[in-house]
Amino acid sequence: MTMKNVFATSALILACGLSAGSSFAAYSAPQTRLNTQATSSYFAPSAPSVLSRAEVKAEFDQAQKAGNLPAMGESVNVRETAAPSTLTREAVRAEFLQAQKAGTLPAMGDRG
Repeated sequence: MTMKNVFATSALILACGLSAGSSFAAYSAPQTRLNTQATSSYFAPSAPSVLSRAEVKAEFDQAQKAGNLPAMGESVNVRETAAPSTLTREAVRAEFLQAQKAGTLPAMGDRG
């Protein structure tokens, strides 16, 4: 290796080291939170409970004695049942085709 190559390699390594050091420098502008109590629904105040702690404990004990609690690790999914459709399959298909021709269908990712 010639002296010129050694000098160029050393200069390159030094330049990389110096530029890497500045990339780890702390950001000096003041940091603000995007989600605060004023701007986020996560922090929205919840409604006050209408039951006392003793009433909640009594309900829990009653459900436990009756065997109405889910087993450990099971989740409870509460869903509203959908009302049965009053339209026939042909009527739904005709509505779809009409909306497709009119160009009023929602975008592919927005369809429910």
